[in-house]
Amino acid sequence: MARTRAVVRPSGAVPPWPVAGPVAAVIALPGGAAAGALLTGGVLWLLDLGDGSSEALYTIGGALGLWITWWPLLRSVRADRLWAWTGALVAAALAAASAVSSTGEYVRPVWSAPHDTQAGVPAVGSWHDAGVVVRVRADRATAFRVDGGSTAWNWSPPGRETICTLSRRTAEGIGVLGHTTDGTSCTAATALDLGTGREIWRSSMAPVDRLSEDQAPDLIAVTGTTAVLPEARGWRAVRLSDGKDRWRAASEKGCTPFLADGDDRTVVTVDQCGTRTAPALATYAGHDGRRLGRGRVPAVGTPRFLTVLAADPPTLWVHEGDLRGTRAVLRYDERGDIRTTLPTDGPTGEIRILPGPSSAYLSVLKARPVRSAAVVGDTLVAAEVRPGDRRWVSSGNKPGYQTSQGRISGFSLTDGTRLWSVDTDDEIEAVVRHGEEVWTIGGGELTAVSPGTGLRTHEIATRDTRTGSPADLWLLGPGGYALVRADGGRAAPVTVLR
Repeated sequence: MARTRAVVRPSGAVPPWPVAGPVAAVIALPGGAAAGALLTGGVLWLLDLGDGSSEALYTIGGALGLWITWWPLLRSVRADRLWAWTGALVAAALAAASAVSSTGEYVRPVWSAPHDTQAGVPAVGSWHDAGVVVRVRADRATAFRVDGGSTAWNWSPPGRETICTLSRRTAEGIGVLGHTTDGTSCTAATALDLGTGREIWRSSMAPVDRLSEDQAPDLIAVTGTTAVLPEARGWRAVRLSDGKDRWRAASEKGCTPFLADGDDRTVVTVDQCGTRTAPALATYAGHDGRRLGRGRVPAVGTPRFLTVLAADPPTLWVHEGDLRGTRAVLRYDERGDIRTTLPTDGPTGEIRILPGPSSAYLSVLKARPVRSAAVVGDTLVAAEVRPGDRRWVSSGNKPGYQTSQGRISGFSLTDGTRLWSVDTDDEIEAVVRHGEEVWTIGGGELTAVSPGTGLRTHEIATRDTRTGSPADLWLLGPGGYALVRADGGRAAPVTVLR
């Protein structure tokens, strides 16, 4: 009688599955993918090469997946070692490639300016030109070299005067600012060479009465090679390079200069005409002062906010304090007649031209205020807020915390319709136009969108940097960004990210 030999397996040995080699390879795929994700995510995390979130997701997810799939992986290797390892390695390679490719764009600080020694003295505006970022406080302007962050120059207004306004634009490496002796009305303008801090010229300005403390003081317009300043009976244009007179434009009878802004070719001015009369609007060719159009702002007296958003065609934001007053973005035609009215208080949200929550506007960088809207062609791109964007979360005995979200939306300035809307993870703190793109920053992320479609062209994590409050955002060139904060005591006054 034949005798059979019993097969004795070591304690704890894993018996092979009776499966074919290709089946063993398929069974090994999940385990290999989990191992590849764990290894790649861990390397990215340890070397700090990711955007701070995707590598953590792959590391934790890979570890959890490997803990679930290790037993089938081991059984498949016992069934057919060659096929199982081949399947596992292929899955690991695909998971590693996916982890690397999904790691988002990010930038981190390459230098930061030293904290302000005079805590509580905020910045009132900033410029970027001639290879420097200029942070302007009421008492001093300081230029930092973009390459390296060293101080290029300092400038202070004469005597005890303080800086009260900045031109929103610069040209030919020159910026123009206004200063005052009484802390309210700007009475003098100075042009600075932004490369050296040298004064190029100084000129007097007619004081402008501000009827509202909230009004953004855009008093000096730089257009092409011309600067436009207010004077007693209207506006005076001077050559940017030397301050010599170019042309004058008289205000209407009973009106005085209130604000001005422009682009490369066109200047838009608004004159205030009394407490019960609508402000007067005018547009001029920047190089010779030829009047292009005249119109009226639909308001009674001076609005709480009045801002020029674009010069050609003229586009204004008007916000009256009166509950029944005008609160809209207005697009004018070339003659000065209103073509489109876009209400800023809509049924689904409030269009924000200045940053802040739904309950209040934030007054940041008062001489050149931060904006949360930009105009590109016939599209207004602006932050849109809703009452529930800020929420207080608490559960049980744990400390509560506040969460926030935001959105950027595009609106047609032809018919006033909403074209698109994109949600963001945090409140929008600044919106700037750069070429044919619009860039936003909020919390720890930079976002670029296409104005016509709302398509996100960039989502860039700002590693080791959170804005926390509205700040000036400057695009420095390929891959470079500068943040200029009003409060330089708690955070770095200027930070350059790459």
